[in-house]
Amino acid sequence: MASAASAFAARRIALLSGAHRISRSSIVTREVTGQHNLTISGYAATRKVPIDWTATSPAFDAAGYRWRIKYDPNGNSWNDSISLFLELADDDDGAGDGRQQQQETEPVQFGFSLLDQAGNPVPEHTRWFWEVGYFNGASRSKGFQRFISWRDLEESGCVKDDSFTVRCDITVVKKFAAEAESAAALAARVAVPPSDLHEDLGDLLWKKKQGMDVVIDVGGETFEAHGWLLAARSPVFEAELLAAPKEKASGGVVRRRVEIGGVEPKVFKALLHFMYTDELPSKIEEEGQEEQQGAVEVAMAQGLLAAAHRYKLERLKLICEEMLCQRIDLDTVAGSLAVAEQHSCDALKAACVEFLSLPGNLKAAMETQGYQKIKANCPVMIELILKQLLV
Repeated sequence: MASAASAFAARRIALLSGAHRISRSSIVTREVTGQHNLTISGYAATRKVPIDWTATSPAFDAAGYRWRIKYDPNGNSWNDSISLFLELADDDDGAGDGRQQQQETEPVQFGFSLLDQAGNPVPEHTRWFWEVGYFNGASRSKGFQRFISWRDLEESGCVKDDSFTVRCDITVVKKFAAEAESAAALAARVAVPPSDLHEDLGDLLWKKKQGMDVVIDVGGETFEAHGWLLAARSPVFEAELLAAPKEKASGGVVRRRVEIGGVEPKVFKALLHFMYTDELPSKIEEEGQEEQQGAVEVAMAQGLLAAAHRYKLERLKLICEEMLCQRIDLDTVAGSLAVAEQHSCDALKAACVEFLSLPGNLKAAMETQGYQKIKANCPVMIELILKQLLV
């Protein structure tokens, strides 16, 4: 009897001790997006082709798969309209490596948009294939038999020099590898917060201001900083600090003084903030210019990119380059292209050239103040811009 009671107690203890053991697994899904612009050049001629004539774009990669766009000027039996279809391409279509046919995609949603002459989608001529589905062997092509009528296209103002452009937006719901932990794995008992080192260093720079041994003069304003941090973050600052003269401050503290030219104080303040925190200030403010905030942000990003290039802060340079890529329009493209050329930013240069190559954009950009300023101050840069467009 005692033996049976002992066995029961042992099993109960085992069950209770196992109550804290939790198995875990995860199913991770993410939306992966991609875009492709297709320009139809010589569209008037396509209105004269036989009713069964179609054209297909070269294969392109977007959202993890390889695609083509099929263009039917006769509307797939609707003679007054244009048809557009998205097709799943073979893996070796245009790749030349002999890969096999793509069997089936993960869930896909897509849409087509007619672009205006500035490269922006026209809402009334944007159509989405709302049913999220698969592209596979049985259904490799989906789209719109009546994307837009010829009459609406001609009245839209989007046709320039006998061409127009449509954009295809593709979203794929990706399922990434799921992980599972064994039942023996213990649940986390301690919640570890994310690192707040950047906050501590930011407070050291702007609030506590303890142990500062460098004085930096920038455009009539003075900043204080820690030489050890500047030297650790930038080899250029390290060299400048070694050559900087020393001076005694109150209390017998020895400091080095550095003078920096060619950088605006507000740009240097943002640069200094990044060197301490590895992130940009949450807001780039310009008093009295709230209505021009977009232009202020672009000017700040251009100045920061130049400063980051000067002080070899590669991560900051890439952040600014991406900011400028996302803010290309007729007012900013000339200045951003000049910055890209001066500081070897290939991605920004390519984005600007792509924007200027859209119908009507080059002529409109040449009439902006930014273009005229570059033309007056740096005519060589204008020659480089035109060469980029002719390549």
